[in-house]
Amino acid sequence: MKKDIKELYNKLSFRLKDLNDLGKIKELIDSDLIDEYLNKGMQTKILTLNLPFEALTIYELFHITRLVNLYEIKIDVEEYFTDTEITNAMQNKNNLKLEVNQIIAFENVLQIKNNNDEYWVCSITLKQIYELMKMGVLGYNLDSQRAGILKKYKNETMVIPDINEKNVQEIKRDMINKKFLSNMISFNILPEYNYKLEYNSINKNLLVNTNIFSIDIIDGMHRIMGCVRAIEENPDLQGELLLKITSMSLERARMFIIQESKGNVQNKEHLEKYNPENKITMFINNINKKGSEKTNILYDKIDMGTNTPFIWIPFELFKRGLILSGFMDDISNTDNKKNLEKIEEFIIDWFTKFYEIAKDNNIKICKNETFTDSTFVMMLLITCHKYIATRKIDTEAMCSFMKKFKTTDTKYTLKFPIKNRQETIMAKKFEKLLEV
Repeated sequence: MKKDIKELYNKLSFRLKDLNDLGKIKELIDSDLIDEYLNKGMQTKILTLNLPFEALTIYELFHITRLVNLYEIKIDVEEYFTDTEITNAMQNKNNLKLEVNQIIAFENVLQIKNNNDEYWVCSITLKQIYELMKMGVLGYNLDSQRAGILKKYKNETMVIPDINEKNVQEIKRDMINKKFLSNMISFNILPEYNYKLEYNSINKNLLVNTNIFSIDIIDGMHRIMGCVRAIEENPDLQGELLLKITSMSLERARMFIIQESKGNVQNKEHLEKYNPENKITMFINNINKKGSEKTNILYDKIDMGTNTPFIWIPFELFKRGLILSGFMDDISNTDNKKNLEKIEEFIIDWFTKFYEIAKDNNIKICKNETFTDSTFVMMLLITCHKYIATRKIDTEAMCSFMKKFKTTDTKYTLKFPIKNRQETIMAKKFEKLLEV
């Protein structure tokens, strides 16, 4: 590579997000441009961001970049790939593609029933893991994974998988050197696809028909990627991992993540968003999902761990805004469901009116870097909280602010990483935002 590969990952992520917003992703999936080089299932996973780019070889990454440039060349391949990489990528057709067998067979499978749960345990070879990945059978579902990383480009924000490259390389090295101690990875099949599972208790075989769905990786993504890279380097590599196959809802899968990560202090803040029993999670999720795009400007604008077309603010920053504004105290001090709903509704109504007035003043929200900035939304909660006692929405003051905003050079956003002093200064500014 001529440049840092992560720079290319970022460009591809945001270009795919743009193409998704334009409704072009299906056309890319249907294109036969790179069918000779990459399995259609894997193409689909990458183009829909259901597999991280880190799962690709350099050659596969080159072909995905070519495909993303199908409508308009936005990424110069020669800026990132060397001549040798381009030549090899174009020549290595058969080595990059595996045909799909829609019926996946797992052998010597033990079926386990525990209370209302049912799951299956078996061993799986490194080669089998490699083939499942290259066939596009396995997917990285952000809905049932650990916290992703927030990426911001211009006025666009999105969440991408959090892949630790160092860990992947170390796992690959240990597998190649026969030093990796085998442990268990976990796949999940959503309950609505249970009819696609067929277990033979006599032969101990589990057949999975992947015709209309993929198998989600819920634990072991780094090990799987390390395995794939190890097989790419040594196709004859021998080895096995234990495999647990579950059939859980997304809610149950998230609880599984929390259970598996209890010993990881670093992840506790991130895991909060996956816990459906957490009071703050429920409050923020209600704001994110109440009503529709027409009645709630914040609808699907808060990242709850997955990508939606127009994310404005991550869960953690919205929660920070609740703390800075005083809403967090209000939430903590009441267990009355109706009172909590009233607070949620006021926040939604206040924000929706604020942005309606912005549009009335010819401020193009989606193209405005301030109004869709996560720190602006976070700080706006401070302004909103000033009116919670009276439940008053001061439209006159909002209109006055919009007129001032269009002619001012004042900055209303914060740079990352956010410093405490800057946050304090900005908080005071937002306390008086609508004062004439």
